[in-house]
Amino acid sequence: MESTLAHSPVTDSAPVDHAAHHACLNCSAPLTDQFCARCGQSAATHRFTLRHLLFHDLPHSVWHVDKGLLYTLPRMVTQPGATISEYLAGRRARHFHPFTYLLILVGVSALALSAVQLNPYTTTPDLPRLLVLTMERYMASLIKYPAAMYVLLLPLNAIVALWLLRPTRYNYAEMLISQAFIIGTLVILTLGVMIPLLLLLGKTAHFQPASLLMLLLSLLYPAWVYAQLLGSTGISATGKWVRALGTSLLQMVVMLLSCILFMVYIGVSLARQDPSLLDEFKAKSAPKQTTAQPAPQR
Repeated sequence: MESTLAHSPVTDSAPVDHAAHHACLNCSAPLTDQFCARCGQSAATHRFTLRHLLFHDLPHSVWHVDKGLLYTLPRMVTQPGATISEYLAGRRARHFHPFTYLLILVGVSALALSAVQLNPYTTTPDLPRLLVLTMERYMASLIKYPAAMYVLLLPLNAIVALWLLRPTRYNYAEMLISQAFIIGTLVILTLGVMIPLLLLLGKTAHFQPASLLMLLLSLLYPAWVYAQLLGSTGISATGKWVRALGTSLLQMVVMLLSCILFMVYIGVSLARQDPSLLDEFKAKSAPKQTTAQPAPQR
């Protein structure tokens, strides 16, 4: 504590003249560049004003307007392969951390969907109640946690990419980082397609076409990124797209199987809570027996 205070030139009695200092205000080391060589604090410190606080410090601390999220997201939409390669190559100062990027965009997606209050599932009178309740619970979970499955499957998707994108020579950790960037961007892209489409065309009647469009986007965007990552491997253009589409397609199969398993889990849980649901399901699923009409007597 005493050594820290001894290094500090700041006193509690009067404001510091920020414009005239030649030593770091944090650790007192001489300033020779834009950042302190000892502690890393910026040399461009300033006395707080309301204008600077509202229009610089708060936006910068939340969104990193001059870099970070608002720099990385547009590049992941327009140049995703180059952006990921740049980050993995060590040019990271202007980019958002990949897992923070993923979590923030997933949070934005969840908030947006909860605000819109979609109810895309419609029931059919002749369906068993077990199926109806299972789909309702599944859709409620999907809307409340729209990217939960993506995040949970991220390690498995990284294994798939590591296997099929071997020519990139990225290791497993690097593939995890790549998946974080891709999934975070994909969540926002699907959100940007789904919400306007459902609001314009109707939340229920057009949910199936919207979901098919999102499924297509979920297949093509990662494939496009993978094809760019394979750009400098010497593989032919056809070979790149075969590997890229194969990787994205296998990841989608894993996703769909996981969704089916989740719905089965919901159905089993409901049947355990209320056995009558299973009885009704068996009754409605059983083939109807037709009674033979007796031949008319002459």
